[in-house]
Amino acid sequence: MPLALALLLLLGLSAHRGRGCLQCDHSVLEALSQLRSALIPKRFHLDSLQVRAQALLLSMEGPFFRDYALNAFVGKVGIDHLDFVASFIKNQTNHLMVNSLRDGPLLEELVVLRERVIKELKKALKSYELKACDRKICHLLKEKALDCLHCQKISPRCIPRKHCFVDRQPRMALQYEDSAYLQNQPESGVIISVFLAIIAFGVIVASAITYRQNRKILLQ
Repeated sequence: MPLALALLLLLGLSAHRGRGCLQCDHSVLEALSQLRSALIPKRFHLDSLQVRAQALLLSMEGPFFRDYALNAFVGKVGIDHLDFVASFIKNQTNHLMVNSLRDGPLLEELVVLRERVIKELKKALKSYELKACDRKICHLLKEKALDCLHCQKISPRCIPRKHCFVDRQPRMALQYEDSAYLQNQPESGVIISVFLAIIAFGVIVASAITYRQNRKILLQ
């Protein structure tokens, strides 16, 4: 894909930022936007690295954290815990803006940043869900919470068991935590590619045979 087209698509994505736990905090969005402006394109000389960094940062500004909160958890979080995560990500973006990293090492640091933010956000989401899904203590919750989908403050309440992670997590555990699953992805990709190549080869051979047969009939 040409660089100009890729950047155009990415800029289009940025115009439709998804709302989520962290995206409900405008200071977080501003910090991520400032980081993107400071790093791209100034500190990436290779177009390929620049596009990857742009995509990563735009996803963090967009629906990435929202989707994680809603798919891996119930999408509710204690406000005090979320404030800590917001402060963490702003401190990390400030650090990246003033350091001297460029190109590959800088892209690696951006990946590490996203992983660290996910880790901190997971702690906050899991903390609230553990309490809100516990029938013994959920009625005693006092802390204010945030609805990550609608960016609305809500009163703490018990979460129906069918929505708790005990029923939802096995699928998400594979996506976010199961290292064996992640390690097997390249192998699965190779198998699928080989299978598709065999099918394509079979189609080509069949077409060639059919062509030769038709040509013989026409020449008779």
